[in-house]
Amino acid sequence: MSNVNMDRLVSTFCELIKIPSESNNEQEFLSYLEQRFTKNYKAITTRDKFGNLIAKIPAKNSSSKDTIGFACHGDTVKPGIGIKTVIENNIIKSNGETILAADDKAGIAEILEMLATAEKHPPLEVIITRCEELGCLGSINMDYSLVDSKMAFILDMSDIKEIVVGGPTMITMDVHFKGKSSHAAMAPEKGISSIHAAAKAMAQLKLGKLDEETTANIGVIHGGEIRNGIPEHTSLMAECRSLNNEKAEKTADNMVAAFKQGAKEVGAEVTIDRKTLFKAYLLPEDSNVIKIAKNAFTKYGVTAKTSVIRAATDATQFISHGIPAVAIGIGGRGAHSCQEYAIIDEMTTVAKTIKDIVESLA
Repeated sequence: MSNVNMDRLVSTFCELIKIPSESNNEQEFLSYLEQRFTKNYKAITTRDKFGNLIAKIPAKNSSSKDTIGFACHGDTVKPGIGIKTVIENNIIKSNGETILAADDKAGIAEILEMLATAEKHPPLEVIITRCEELGCLGSINMDYSLVDSKMAFILDMSDIKEIVVGGPTMITMDVHFKGKSSHAAMAPEKGISSIHAAAKAMAQLKLGKLDEETTANIGVIHGGEIRNGIPEHTSLMAECRSLNNEKAEKTADNMVAAFKQGAKEVGAEVTIDRKTLFKAYLLPEDSNVIKIAKNAFTKYGVTAKTSVIRAATDATQFISHGIPAVAIGIGGRGAHSCQEYAIIDEMTTVAKTIKDIVESLA
């Protein structure tokens, strides 16, 4: 029987992170993976219109017809170019000048190690999404008519003791205030400050953690062009999330009302583009996909517990399209920072666990 090889796993991971793939610049990396899937595993690969990579790998020593999916995102946050690794004491890290890209290339390396060692497996589907770091855009825009998976495992969490089974509703609001420009010293009374309108609105908002299920945030604001001019245009990017869909909708309603009131108070105009990117979900604890993940981790001494998070993963979109999915850990820590690192023992455990999953389903 082929065993998971730690040295090869680390080598694969280090090879993957050498290929830059910051969000919206994943083409070289996805092409590399596509060639590797087709050459080594007889995969039939497809790119949907958004550019997500879907690799269909035929069954091995199995008569099962049910396709099992494994998904990771191929993009990274910045700075993710020119990554140099340091390996010491069971830890892989960057030299501190860039991210490591364990999020999510540790997960991809683990899938590749599983494919290299599994003695048998049902038909598999490896899905690598684009632009996950920009708000799960790849999975939101994916063509699910190309996906055959009956269940899916999303490798994109940190701690391997956590299995994510629920997520939030997320509503975004792109807001634009339009005032009237004028000279700030010579004729301020002739202008209408769009920044003032935005400030009035923001003063009415409750932001941050609203309760145990709900958050609200304004992440970006742009307004004005010159110091001595009444600013005509101000834009901001806002969001709210909740594990309760009704709470999310009510929070968004309150935010929209505040934006309108702020504009009204200073005589400005406001336009609001409101979108629900995904809706809250919660898998039942007795779901087959949860049982399979828990049992596989248990075999390697890991007691994985289910959790619900306010952040989003690609699992949200899989579930909304009728594919039961859980997000599992990859053995990384400190994602989205130059202090990011991966734990080699945990990465090895994940590779063994998903190998056990596919062999048990063969």
